[in-house]
Amino acid sequence: METIIKNATPTSPFLELNSEVGKITINGRAIDYNPTDFWASIFSWTTDYLENPKEFTTINLNFEYINTLSTKKLFVFLKLIEFNAAKKTSVKINWICDQDDDDMIDLGENINSLLRNKMKFVNSYELFETKGDC
Repeated sequence: METIIKNATPTSPFLELNSEVGKITINGRAIDYNPTDFWASIFSWTTDYLENPKEFTTINLNFEYINTLSTKKLFVFLKLIEFNAAKKTSVKINWICDQDDDDMIDLGENINSLLRNKMKFVNSYELFETKGDC
């Protein structure tokens, strides 16, 4: 299974889907008014990946801003993971944002309240200080 990397654009976030290490990263602004194409590749890759996932899968979500359409797609993606991954892989979801970004914190908390596999909230300042990987 191939690793997919898409560079960020002014309206879509950076994307890395890495089956070799079991890591999914979405980072940046998701403000495309037709996000179907962007998310379709994620859904397709994820469905294939979950057939034979790594023992541990890490999902790093770090949005500068995400519009309503992309938020809906993100939620469908997280439910896809939740529904299909339970017995095949241990999933860790990191919601990364600035401690001062009330909008992103609120959005993360709202999404988190609807998930069984709870997200870990990570202060983006800590990542810069430790230079570690989530």
